[in-house]
Amino acid sequence: MIDWFRDNFAPGPVFLALACAFIALIPVMWVRARLRRHPTVRFSSAEPFLRVRRSWATRTYWLLPALRTLAIIALILALLRPQSGGEYRDTSEGIAIQMVLDVSGSMAEQDFVLNGRRVRRLGAVKDVFEDFVLGEGGLAGRDGDLIGMTKFAMYADTVCPLTLDHGSLRDLLVETEIPGWVKGRQVSQHPEAGYTALGDAIALATDDLRRAGEQAIQGVPGAEAVKSRVMILLTDGANNPAPLRASPPPEPLEAAGVAATLGIRIYTIGAIPNASPEPQAFTLFMPRRAEFDEGTLQRIAEATGGKYFRATSTDSLAGIYAEIDRLERRRTGERAFHDNIRAATAAMLVGLGLLMTELLLAGTRYRRIP
Repeated sequence: MIDWFRDNFAPGPVFLALACAFIALIPVMWVRARLRRHPTVRFSSAEPFLRVRRSWATRTYWLLPALRTLAIIALILALLRPQSGGEYRDTSEGIAIQMVLDVSGSMAEQDFVLNGRRVRRLGAVKDVFEDFVLGEGGLAGRDGDLIGMTKFAMYADTVCPLTLDHGSLRDLLVETEIPGWVKGRQVSQHPEAGYTALGDAIALATDDLRRAGEQAIQGVPGAEAVKSRVMILLTDGANNPAPLRASPPPEPLEAAGVAATLGIRIYTIGAIPNASPEPQAFTLFMPRRAEFDEGTLQRIAEATGGKYFRATSTDSLAGIYAEIDRLERRRTGERAFHDNIRAATAAMLVGLGLLMTELLLAGTRYRRIP
C-alpha cells in the first residue's frame, strides 16, 4: 500500500503540514460540537410528529454528508499531486563517452547521402553524432552522460573535454573540420590531412577518460562519477603516423591494451561505403593515405570488450549509433515521475462540483429549520 501511494502521489511539504494540522484539529472540533448548544423548540408532546410519514427527502438526508465527504476526498486527491510516468533514470552515475573522430583528407569524399543529397563522410558522421548526443533523428539522446570529443589526422587533439554541457559540445562539433577546410569548403591542401595518427588518438582519448575517473574519485569540484567509460572510434583509413617524429608513436593495439587495462571499452566504426573511390594520388603536400585496415579495428574492439561496425551509408551509421546507444544504456537507477496535470484537474473539478451540489441541495430541498 505504501509503495503504491509512493508511486502514484507526491504530496508537497505544505500539504503535509496542513494535513497534520487538520488531523490534530479533529478531536478539538468533535469536543466543541458535543458541548455546543443547539436551538430547540419546546412542545408538550412529540406524539403527533411520530405519526407523520417520513418523506423521501428525510430518508435520503444522508446524501448531503456523503456528497461533502466525496468532495473532500476528491480535493485531497488533487492536492496529493497525482503522478504519471515511471521510467527509470540514473542521476547519480552516468557514462563517460569519448568520440574519437578521423578528420584526415579522405573524410572529404562525397560518398554518403544525407537528406537526399551527397555529402562528405565527415558531414554525415557529424550529423549522426549530433543526433546521438542530443536525441534527434530517432535516437534517444544521452542526457546525463559525460561526452567529449577527440579529433585526429596528423596529430590527435581534444576538441571538447568530457562535459554535461552538450550544447557547447554541439557547437564545437559543428566547427570541427578537415585540415585545409573552412566551413565545408577546401581552401588549401594541408599536409596534416594526409596522415592518420590512430594510435595517438586512442592514447589521448584513453588519458581523457582516465583523468575524468580520477578527478571524480578525488572529489574535484565539477567532476562527475561514472559507472563506465566508453570510446567510439570512427575512421576510414589505417594507422599512418607522420614520419620523423622525436619518439615513435604508440601502435593502435598497444594503446587499446592500455584502455582495456583501465576498463575502457572501444567501439570501432569503419566509415567505408561499398563503392569507395580510388585513393588520392601521392603529391608533395598530400602524402598517400594507408589503405583501410578493417582487421586492426576489429582487434581493437575485441581487446577492450567493445564491438566493430562498418558504416556503408548514413542510414547504417545511424543504426550503428542506435545499437551503441542500446548497449551502453544504464540499467539501474531511480524511478522518475511527472505531475499528472489532467488527473489533478479532474479531481479538483469533481470535488468542486460535489461541493456545489451539496450546497444547492442543502439550501433547497434538504433545507432544515432551524
